[in-house]
Amino acid sequence: MMRADISYDLVLDEDMEFLEGTYRLPGQDWQVFVVSAFRRDVPDAQIVPQRWQSGVTGVLLRIPEAEKINARVVERLLSEGFHVSEWIRVRGPDSMQLR
Repeated sequence: MMRADISYDLVLDEDMEFLEGTYRLPGQDWQVFVVSAFRRDVPDAQIVPQRWQSGVTGVLLRIPEAEKINARVVERLLSEGFHVSEWIRVRGPDSMQLR
């Protein structure tokens, strides 16, 4: 069972146009995740590794148009991608400052 930290930059709603934040896997530095209403022309969700200009790494989550953008979906996808069994919501660094 692996637990990890997650922090959201925005006030959460059930169906958002954009969601961004940071996550920290055990023993690693904070990383950034971004999910947007744009580029949703994918049949299945995708986790696309990213490296921003600052050198910080993370992921872009591409979610099919039929699926809502919210914390539940983000945490499910990150759990599948990183084998995390539980996300602990904490106050982490601002993703825009890290990028």
